[in-house]
Amino acid sequence: MPKYSIRFNTNSTCDSDRWRLLEDGKEIIVSNVIIETPVWTTHDFIEGVGDKWHVTTEGSLEMKGDVAHIKAPKTKLSIRRHIYKTITWRIVGTIDTMTVAWLITGNPLTGFKIGLMEIMTKMTLYFLHERAWYKWGKRK
Repeated sequence: MPKYSIRFNTNSTCDSDRWRLLEDGKEIIVSNVIIETPVWTTHDFIEGVGDKWHVTTEGSLEMKGDVAHIKAPKTKLSIRRHIYKTITWRIVGTIDTMTVAWLITGNPLTGFKIGLMEIMTKMTLYFLHERAWYKWGKRK
């Protein structure tokens, strides 16, 4: 994952070149930096400038005009986790459906058939529901 150092541009003469974004020796001059990842700071002293604090972070960089957005990369782990949760929850739900159908009908074979019919539709609906909550449920 790329590491970025964000520094105030002491040579700035206007708002459009206010920040220096450094990645592996490459410098990008930007007007603003939006950071959506954890950061850490370092401090140093530069002769003629004085005390300076630097912000460092890791993530993926997206440029929108002259504004840098540093975001945490999306991982496949979250999708894999939702798939595992979907399957295990569906097993529990199907056993419940089979048991309830058996108790209502008095026929274990009918309970088994109903359980088989509903397993795929409910897995699909749960997965879509989980992904929707992951995407939109955390916004404030």
